[in-house]
Amino acid sequence: MEQDILSNLGSEVRKLRVEKRMTQQELAEKCELSLPFINLIENNKRNVSLETLVKLLSALEVSLSDFFLPFSQVVESLAVVLLLLQESPKKAQYIELFTQTLKLSEI
Repeated sequence: MEQDILSNLGSEVRKLRVEKRMTQQELAEKCELSLPFINLIENNKRNVSLETLVKLLSALEVSLSDFFLPFSQVVESLAVVLLLLQESPKKAQYIELFTQTLKLSEI
């Protein structure tokens, strides 16, 4: 989960910037960061500090909670699936099927 957030953070920043019809240069100026640094962030080639993330999101007019919401929804969905699985009388069969599916995806 943590790796998903880190590896997609820059892409999410880019998506928000494009939705706001803002150029990388405009975002860089609003955040007082360099254009090359914005480019590296958006291409997931640089990790950002919390301070930098707050600057970026502030310039994009997005709250931290709204920014991280899509990442938490994945966890919530998985929790619902696990709860349903635990309550199912066919739990062992479903786990076996899921395991086989994962093994097939590795081929």
